[in-house]
Amino acid sequence: MNLRLLTSVLLLACFFSAACAHVAPYEREDLARPSMDVARESSEMGFRAHVHEAREGASGGVGAAGGGCGCN
Repeated sequence: MNLRLLTSVLLLACFFSAACAHVAPYEREDLARPSMDVARESSEMGFRAHVHEAREGASGGVGAAGGGCGCN
């Protein structure tokens, strides 16, 4: 039981520590560019919504009709 608990705690610790990353100050400039913000580009969001609808096989509540085959 103790080995199983220790293993699960270590696995969770590895899982949560993998998401943390140090970003150097000179790298922050690249991450703060407006082009890195997907929400600012409406055409990109429209394309992503279209791809999502085609993959799901139904309209995702964004007002478009059609099936997953692409033959509206």
